[in-house]
Amino acid sequence: IYHDEEHINVVPMNAVMMFLMAFFITVPQLVWRNGSVQFVQSLKANNIIGGGYAVSASGITRIAAIGIFTGLIVSWITVQIYRFTIKHNWQIKMPASVPSGVANSFSALIPGFCVAFVITLFNFILVMLGTDIFRVLYIPFSFVSNIANTWWGFLIIIFLIHFLWWFGIHGATIMSSFYTPIVLANMAANVKGSTYFFAGDPMNAFVIIGGSGATLGMAIWLAFRSRSAQLKEIGRVEIVPAIFNINEPILFGLPIVYNVNLLIPFIFAPIASGIVGYTAIGLHLVPKIILQQPWPTPVGLSGFIATASWQGAVLSVVCALVGFVVWYPFIKHYDNVLLRNERKASAAEK
Repeated sequence: IYHDEEHINVVPMNAVMMFLMAFFITVPQLVWRNGSVQFVQSLKANNIIGGGYAVSASGITRIAAIGIFTGLIVSWITVQIYRFTIKHNWQIKMPASVPSGVANSFSALIPGFCVAFVITLFNFILVMLGTDIFRVLYIPFSFVSNIANTWWGFLIIIFLIHFLWWFGIHGATIMSSFYTPIVLANMAANVKGSTYFFAGDPMNAFVIIGGSGATLGMAIWLAFRSRSAQLKEIGRVEIVPAIFNINEPILFGLPIVYNVNLLIPFIFAPIASGIVGYTAIGLHLVPKIILQQPWPTPVGLSGFIATASWQGAVLSVVCALVGFVVWYPFIKHYDNVLLRNERKASAAEK
């Protein structure tokens, strides 16, 4: 964008490489100890950190979805530093006879050094203060741990998951990093006699059935009832993954991400499902959650495993139907809009 609008000689690939360098500067966990910066080391079962890099079964944790906020901030800072250095002619210029690939490499040396210096200095200051950029960016969401066991806190968590997803950020991964210890502790307490709803994995059992946004019913409707060619094709692609709570084809293909027309049902369908699930278990119409089912477990079976009861299976299906009821008027309207557009496009081609 800056290259086209400001007519400055910024090379997109150079910016990408600078961002990756800057981001990986922030990834290691560091601590200020005995007058020097040292890598954090931990061999605890639930917190394995070697050479500053925290790892899990899926790899280095900070370069997974939980690093998205840091990545966004670091990428913006990188681009602004690169833009500033080029606008002020802080670069090594090569003769016109030098191939562009070589010239671009040399022109990025000084901007790259500036990016590395600024990010390293910023990270160093935060480490001296006992934190780092990852922990600072998590502060706005840390309150989740304090409200998870309230009904309104549960609804706020659902809202935040889907609000983040609407911007293309994996809200479930971000929020679960805060509430996972709580739901596991609550599940253990339920086994001993407590009656927490927010235990095990209530999200995939009773809230986001079919994937974030509670889209299982909507996916089935798209495949069999939609009239728009685009929506019908997406529905056919999505229907099998939706059974196992996977709905990226809908999130990015429909799309739901950045689509104002579908924001309301995307947020309120899972909230409605969550209210039904919370109320049913809270009123003891359905046994409490005592087991954590695998997240891709299909509707019905997920509720049965979570509560070890047939009532849980029925509640899971009811929650899926409630989500679809919220979705129906919005997806029906969206289907009509796309159908009109497709007919206009077809008429224009004739």
